[in-house]
Amino acid sequence: MTSKLLLIFVSASVGYVLGRTFDTTGVQGLLSTVITILVFTTILPSMMLLRLRATRLARKPLIASLIINFIYSPLYALLVLRLAQNYEMGIALTSSLLMPVPSMNPVYVLISGGDLELSVSLMAVNFLAGVVAFPVLLKAITGLHSIALDMHAVVRSLFVVVILPIAFGNLAGRFFNPDRERISRLTEFSLNLLVFTIFFSKARFVHPEYILSQIPLSLGFILSAILLAELLSKILGMSLREHLSYVFITAGKNNSSVIAILTLSLSPVYAVYVMVHQFTQIVTLFVYAKVRKGEKVI
Repeated sequence: MTSKLLLIFVSASVGYVLGRTFDTTGVQGLLSTVITILVFTTILPSMMLLRLRATRLARKPLIASLIINFIYSPLYALLVLRLAQNYEMGIALTSSLLMPVPSMNPVYVLISGGDLELSVSLMAVNFLAGVVAFPVLLKAITGLHSIALDMHAVVRSLFVVVILPIAFGNLAGRFFNPDRERISRLTEFSLNLLVFTIFFSKARFVHPEYILSQIPLSLGFILSAILLAELLSKILGMSLREHLSYVFITAGKNNSSVIAILTLSLSPVYAVYVMVHQFTQIVTLFVYAKVRKGEKVI
């Protein structure tokens, strides 16, 4: 996991440095086309492999996860739009906070020693609810700040890159089993190319101070969501395994889906800020999982 994270970070760093060094103005059209292709080759396979089945649910973790994902997260998103240093950062981070369930949740649960079967069921409920609620919450929150977004484009992108692939994948899964390992490797390769291309293409539009100013906002949400989950788990009398079954699907968000949605409906520049949140999220949740397991972080 550490090596994969390092590779993504290197892809982003190299792309950003090259993008700040060379003028990409004349090839923005070409780069946008490449980014669109990479968005599909990255997100579609992972969505098609996603199996949403709630085989075993527990009432307390379910209630806690819904409270954090659909009450606390939108409230924090409202604050983000007020505090973000620029418009793109505000929209990008707000969108991330409204799409629950990180794709790496099973990894965090296994590292920490949580209940994976329960967590997978909680993932299914929260992700499906998140897909339905995403455009509604995004429109409501941006509307409160008098920000006009093309919600038709957002909903269309959500349908194309999330809903259709999941529906097709779950239907096709009844007739054949895809080679998950091979698809996973191809997705990782495509993801690194996507990260490099976006940072290379949009580096001149994203100043370093913007990125640095976002990290406290991202970290503030993740840590506060973890603390809220700890509090709710104690109040509701959950076991540690129950707590670890839902904490990562609330403090973590499905940034890959948000990158695809915003890239297709708005602009790839929004994806830069989503990726900054993604980096912050992966490191923070990885450390938390290790600490909860009682293992050394490094």
